[in-house]
Amino acid sequence: MNKFLRSALLMVALGLAGCSGGGGNEQKVVDQVTRSVYNNDMAGVTANFDSSLAPQVTRASVGALSDQMHQFGTYQGLTETATDIPAHRYTFDAKFDKGDMTVQVRFDPDGKLLAAYRVSPGAPH
Repeated sequence: MNKFLRSALLMVALGLAGCSGGGGNEQKVVDQVTRSVYNNDMAGVTANFDSSLAPQVTRASVGALSDQMHQFGTYQGLTETATDIPAHRYTFDAKFDKGDMTVQVRFDPDGKLLAAYRVSPGAPH
């Protein structure tokens, strides 16, 4: 294989690797919100919500979800399991020491703030 073709293939591979979404800003934002829910921190939860989602959140709803998360034990982090980039939708597996929860989110069109945040419990370990 000539040097030009090898260089071109390497550049394409690096470009594709740079476009992959694993562990990007989206995961950091969702992890921050999930940790805030776990810690029953209302301000931390709504800090990354857009102006239509933030008013829907109540202290009672954050507290109830925090209690539910604590039943699964210590929060250990997120793993991205599905992505729909054109729709700005992401699904994560939230790991706890006694089980998992599914976190589904949708970002605003700018991809900076959450326009939807939904948590579903999985089976306990």
